[in-house]
Amino acid sequence: MHLVVALWVCGALLVVLLGFQQRKCWRLIWQLNGWRGVVQQPLLWFLLCINLHPDSILERVTQLRIYFQRPLGIILGTRVLVYIDDPADMETILNAPECLDKSFLQDGFFANRGLLHAKGQRWKLRRKQLNPAFGHNIVASFFDVFNSVGNQMIEKFKLDPNLHGKGIKYTDAEDLLSRAVLEVSCMTIMGTQTNFTEIDDDHIAHSYKRLLEISAVRVVKPWLQIGMLQRLLAPDLYAESQKCNKLLEDFVGDIVRNKHRNWRLRETTGEDGPSAGGWQRRIFIEQIFQLAANGEMTLEEIMDEAQSMVLVSFETVSNSIMLALLCLATNRGDCRQRLKAEIAAVVPENGTGYVGLEQLQQLRYLDAFVSESLRLLATVPMNLRHVSRDFQLPGREAIVPQNSIVVLDTFNMQRDERWWGTTARQFDPQRFLDQEQDQDEPSKQQQQDQNQTKKDHLTRRHSYSFLPFSKGLRSCIGRRYGLFIMKVFLVKLLSSFDFHSDFQLENLQFVENISLKFRNVDDIYLDIQPHSLSKDSN
Repeated sequence: MHLVVALWVCGALLVVLLGFQQRKCWRLIWQLNGWRGVVQQPLLWFLLCINLHPDSILERVTQLRIYFQRPLGIILGTRVLVYIDDPADMETILNAPECLDKSFLQDGFFANRGLLHAKGQRWKLRRKQLNPAFGHNIVASFFDVFNSVGNQMIEKFKLDPNLHGKGIKYTDAEDLLSRAVLEVSCMTIMGTQTNFTEIDDDHIAHSYKRLLEISAVRVVKPWLQIGMLQRLLAPDLYAESQKCNKLLEDFVGDIVRNKHRNWRLRETTGEDGPSAGGWQRRIFIEQIFQLAANGEMTLEEIMDEAQSMVLVSFETVSNSIMLALLCLATNRGDCRQRLKAEIAAVVPENGTGYVGLEQLQQLRYLDAFVSESLRLLATVPMNLRHVSRDFQLPGREAIVPQNSIVVLDTFNMQRDERWWGTTARQFDPQRFLDQEQDQDEPSKQQQQDQNQTKKDHLTRRHSYSFLPFSKGLRSCIGRRYGLFIMKVFLVKLLSSFDFHSDFQLENLQFVENISLKFRNVDDIYLDIQPHSLSKDSN
């Protein structure tokens, strides 16, 4: 009897203690969603538990979000998860010093020791140190590399029978594109020619992709971030992650150590050597070796930064290019013809000509096309932030408590009719162009309709309703770098091939693998025809 009483007392004390720890969380739930927010907590916990996997969580959020008042709060232990999908609150979060850091959930991310996951003052210092390495003039000096690798990629598409013609697997085209972008990343970040565009015998690109997929699992299932638990609960995943991690650490480590030896030799002798001129003196690690010489960074930290930059740049850029090509291939409007005409007028050498900054500045419709593809299929669907101290959401009474997790749903915000009108889920690059500069002169009625559409968009659209590279205090350091690679590669691809597909964008099944992927990717086939064989070229 006494034991039962003692257990009841202990249980009651634990409940009281938990309630005390959660008091600020429940207050936020009430302030955001009222009594409904409190009552619906068990349902939210259930939905979260049954969809706690990268293969399902993004699709379920997309389907179910409309049934809940947003911003939405969910109690998770002694923390609260705040779901946000509107631009005004995103602007607040992305510019709040209290929300500068990434969430602890993202500690499961591979290569999490670099700038990408640095926190607080360490992030500020590291960002200040690395900013010069991504300056405009530095990035512009890489156009020779972008063009050289881009031409190799075009030749590979032309020579490989599995990469042109009808019924080309989306994954086959994606594999070549990812290897080409990885080669660019290795050359511009680490100054090493890898020839990945031709062949990748060591499966470096595949290992990077698999680690991102494993990272996505560890983010939604944070207990797997504990090595012992992952080894116990997911032994196959643990073994594969260790194998891939070792391969990539050795790959990057060997390159960085070799480059550092050469750099020290040059600094000692004062001789540049045969491979140290031009763009190679501007590569990422060459720029930050001086920090190591000044005692501001260690060689291990440089390896971490190089690993992080290679991973992020290669995966996001290659994925962005493939998503843009998918949007183009499935488009039934005049997008294809307008792109071909504009590119042919600026780069007439049928894909092999040099594409520089001057040429890219003339391709306004390409800019709109890229922006629209990044809007409709956001490369990084969601972003997570950690709340370092209590702060109040402007215009609301809601106070977000310290240690909260903020989920920023960029993917659904950029497809929301509230900000993008009734055509929000349709691919329409024209929305990013001024109506006065449309190529075809509209009729009076069309002009009135377009003016009304433009007026609606102007009243609805918020400056933070389009976040392809994030904004605010922690915006993407490689934004300019990624856009330049993407546009140069697209110009070369669209100058050489026509892309078609019978697949419908509405049938895509979305997967949150850090970057956007598709569960039904094996159902996507492309017709990739050289211009000389394409009907559109006649």
